[in-house]
Amino acid sequence: MWRKKKPDEFAPAANPPEALPMTVQDLRPLGLRPTLGTSDTNSRLGKSLSFQGELKGTEDVYIDGEFAGTIELGGHSLTVGPEGRVRADIRAREIVIEGNVQGNLRAADRLRISKTGNVTGDLVAARIVIEDGAYFKGSIDISKPEVSKVAAPPRPPAVAAAAPTAPAAPSAPRQQTLAGNPADPNR
Repeated sequence: MWRKKKPDEFAPAANPPEALPMTVQDLRPLGLRPTLGTSDTNSRLGKSLSFQGELKGTEDVYIDGEFAGTIELGGHSLTVGPEGRVRADIRAREIVIEGNVQGNLRAADRLRISKTGNVTGDLVAARIVIEDGAYFKGSIDISKPEVSKVAAPPRPPAVAAAAPTAPAAPSAPRQQTLAGNPADPNR
């Protein structure tokens, strides 16, 4: 009934098995979510990284390092972090600048330069926000939001013109009645 536990029964193994590398896909069946910086919908260029070339993608990108070249993200967003230094022409749905950017920026929807942002170049966007304290040198072009390719609903048919009618007989001039003060001289 009272069984003694062996001393090594709960002791950790002397040589634990080596951990296998896990990917985001390995975590999902287990019900786990990836930690910061490992999401498969965001990419990050860290503070210590420097990259030069052409960046095209279909996911959101966060740059906190150095980048030179061109960036094209289509319907996704780009954020240049406070430590980010970018020399590039940028096209994305949404652009947020918290660091230093030199180049022309074109946002399909919104472009925001935060108070720590520093931008030299031309801006084109449907909505532009420049916070107090931000530095900007260049031109701004407010564009209309891109129209979706879905056809607009049909307009109702125009009402047929009615047959011409005889002009109405002129009416007697309308008299204005004033209510209120009987001593009013305009009465």
